[in-house]
Amino acid sequence: MPTTPARTTVNAAKGKARRNPGPARKPAAKPAARTTTTTTTTASAVAVAERPEPEAVETETVETETVETETVETATTADTETVETAEAVADRPADAPSDDSGPSKSALITMAVAIAGGFIALLDTTIVNVSMQETTARFGGINQVQWVVTAYLLALAAVMPATGWLATRFGTKRVFVAAAGLFALGSLGCAAAQSLDQLIAARGISGAAAGVLTPVSTILLTRGVPREHLAKVQGLNGSVMLISPLLGPTIGGLLVSWGGWSAVYVVNIPFCALLLAAALRWVRKDAPPAGSAKPLDLLGLVSSATATVSTVLAIHEYAEQGATASASLLVPVGLAVLGAAVFVVRELKATFPLLDLRLFRIPVYAAAAVNIFCLGFVLYSPMMLIPLYFEDARGESAVTTGLLMSTGGLGVVTAAWLSRVLLRKIGGGATVLIGISLTMLATAPLTRLTGDTSYLLMCGSLVVRGLGTGLTIVPTMTRAFQSIRQESIPDASSQLNLTQRIGGALAIAVVTVVLTDSAKAHHGMVPAAFAHSFGWLLGVYTLTLLPALALLLADRWEKRRTAASS
Repeated sequence: MPTTPARTTVNAAKGKARRNPGPARKPAAKPAARTTTTTTTTASAVAVAERPEPEAVETETVETETVETETVETATTADTETVETAEAVADRPADAPSDDSGPSKSALITMAVAIAGGFIALLDTTIVNVSMQETTARFGGINQVQWVVTAYLLALAAVMPATGWLATRFGTKRVFVAAAGLFALGSLGCAAAQSLDQLIAARGISGAAAGVLTPVSTILLTRGVPREHLAKVQGLNGSVMLISPLLGPTIGGLLVSWGGWSAVYVVNIPFCALLLAAALRWVRKDAPPAGSAKPLDLLGLVSSATATVSTVLAIHEYAEQGATASASLLVPVGLAVLGAAVFVVRELKATFPLLDLRLFRIPVYAAAAVNIFCLGFVLYSPMMLIPLYFEDARGESAVTTGLLMSTGGLGVVTAAWLSRVLLRKIGGGATVLIGISLTMLATAPLTRLTGDTSYLLMCGSLVVRGLGTGLTIVPTMTRAFQSIRQESIPDASSQLNLTQRIGGALAIAVVTVVLTDSAKAHHGMVPAAFAHSFGWLLGVYTLTLLPALALLLADRWEKRRTAASS
């Protein structure tokens, strides 16, 4: 703990004693902590008094120190609260909310910058998916153009595990600024691409930048935030993150109709420029102290990249071919298992691991991570099925589809407030159980979709679904970060964001296979095919109740342990 404020206060008291020496008086009774401070000061004075000096000087010194000691004792009694307050302010990070006067302007702008960084990475994925038809018309077949999406995911998955080390080694601000700048360059390369190979390469650059930008935004948002304020911060962040895929189809449709396929990439450039300007101007520097840098765990990085990239390739192949015993599926699955095994063994034995996997020994954190993976079906799967139903089964345009989907934002905004209340009253696990139950309730009408299902019913279902989704993702992320120490946030951010992305990719792949098989059985993308897919999805939601129950039990275990230790 810094001692500078305390020393400043004591020195000021000494100076005051020299200027206005008063009569000696017996100090009032003080608590144990204050007695310790006084004893230390008195001992220092005696040590000074016993130092060998000429006799005349020694007498003067002893007298002066005696007056100073008595005065400092009185000043210590009167100024203890000032010292404690000074130390508390010194210990609080610049970006942390202040309990007395609220967050500073710099802290609020830092929060906005962090949320905007994560928002643009998620929004980019959604609006690019809308542009696939125009991109196919420009560059060729859909099978080749799909690599625009796959390259992005591969680069993202390969780089994301290293984000924690980068933030610790170079500082959160520097890594955030570098990632935002690289994302802008990648978007510029995509917009200027003259061939499909150039577009795929530039999209890979954007994916690598997004793989760092997403978790480092979480680090920037949560650093220095007290545990009791995490629910509020995560509620705001979660609302923005959940709204981005709802707005994506509308924004993407408008951009494509205005400027063609390249417009979905051009829009990122001015947005990133504003983000960089705000970050450079307002975000506090946090360069690590000299000598504190950890060496890069190269074997951990290679093995983690092998595992994550192979997993994404296996998921992509599964979405294309289904569960077939082909080499194109079995080889990446085998590499993923091998890479994951090497990575886990290496990280548990390494002196300086790339990621701290020991965090999974914390019951609440482990249960939250499993929930984040499984909730990919809750968050991402309907975001694929519902727009396809509007466009293919009902013939709506991308813009109209986006406007219909945006009604779910009402539920998401409500969940941002309600999740904080429920977290405080009933805990994270119970809140997630309520959220999944609401999501199941909203999904039930979709299992009976027809060609003339009321749009009012659909929008009502989307609002309830937005509320349920917000009550699952936000409490889960909040409890994960509440269960760990501040210094573990970089590791946790990379782990949780990567878990969410892989879980979401797997969810979309599984639902794609289910919808494809259902469309074959019903002879096309007809309402009955979507109704069958939602029925299957409702069954999966039932299974996600199990990890939510595990989080509830972990919450109660932590509460009992805290009560027993207090």
